[in-house]
Order: sequence, then structure tokens, then C-alpha cells
Amino acid sequence: MHHAFVFKRILSAALLAAPLLASAAGGQWDSTLPSGTATLAEWNIINSYPADSTPDVAGAGTLTETTGTAFLTSGGNIYSFSAPTAFTVNTAALGAGSWDVYLRIGGLGTSVKDLASLNGVDATRTLVFTENLGGTFGGAEEESLWKWTVTGGSALNFAFGATGSSLSLDQVGVYAVATATTAVPEPGTWALMAAGLGMVGFVSRRRQRLNAA
Repeated sequence: MHHAFVFKRILSAALLAAPLLASAAGGQWDSTLPSGTATLAEWNIINSYPADSTPDVAGAGTLTETTGTAFLTSGGNIYSFSAPTAFTVNTAALGAGSWDVYLRIGGLGTSVKDLASLNGVDATRTLVFTENLGGTFGGAEEESLWKWTVTGGSALNFAFGATGSSLSLDQVGVYAVATATTAVPEPGTWALMAAGLGMVGFVSRRRQRLNAA
């Protein structure tokens, strides 16, 4: 009896989510990224639950739902009608240097939390797209973006979650761009610069003596 009740609730939730997914054109981003960003991993259709280690775009990474209270919809979303979902995303390390790293989330229905973390450091989301869904399900289609500036060399471990039940997670992407830095001259370069300045000073003084004569 209990199993039949649970099945009916899951079926009802799936039926409610179906028009949502159709109206929102799932798997397509409506927002744009900052110029120059490269995709590290992007899931446009989620293929397995609780973990999907096959991003649709770019290299290796794993997207995991960590509460175990959700299920995979026929449209390739992760959805839960019973509890707030929580997620981690893990990707490979970046190269040496300084990087701006972005996490982008597309969801339907309930919003994601404002704070997400990268390697334990929190950042606050920017809402980059929203559209009211209307209908019985309610809520909105939202795309959110978080940014961190990090030093390369460590794997990237993100964590984010829903503010309540009924988030339908549609898309997830991780992106990075190397930050511009001012090069520090090598010691040999400093020596050449000093020699050049000394020569300029010598020529200037010589011209002054000649003019005085």
C-alpha cells in the first residue's frame, strides 16, 4: 500500500514537471558568459542519477545529487517534490596561474540558494536570466551565475542546493578564463633596463658639457 502511494506521488510530480520542461526549451541556455571563457564541463541533458560523469560539452567532470531524495525525469532533469535537493560538481584542476572560474545553473520551479561554494569558499549568485513559468506548477525558469578567482593546481569541487522542494535542475556548466596579470621582469631584464637608463644619463650629461663649452 505504501509503495503504491509513493509511486502515485512520483507519477504526479513527473506529470506536473512535463509541461514545465516543454515550455522552457530544456537543454538550451538563455544567458551568455563573460568574454573569453572556456568550458571545462557542461551538462545540458542529465543522463543518470544520482551521478552523471558524462558531460555533454568539454572534458571530464561529475555532477552528483547528494540527498538521494530526487529522481531523473524523462526530459533529462533532476527533480524532487519531497525535499530540497543538493548537488556537487567536480572537475579537473586548472593549470598554473590565476583564473576566473564560473558556475552556471539552469533550473525550473524552485530557486537555487544564493550561496554556492568552490573548494569551501562561498560566492553569491547573480541571476542572469528569469522567466515566469505560470501554470499549475508555478515558479520560474532561472539561470544563475557564480564567480570565483582562484590559483590553478587544485581540482575544482563545487557545492550548491535548492531553497526548497520542487527544483527541476535543467543544466549545469563550469567555465574558466585566465586572468590578465602584469609580468614581473626577470633579473637580467632589470640589469639591461638599469644599463640603458645609465647610458641615457651619460649621454645627457655629455651633451650638457658640450653645450656649455
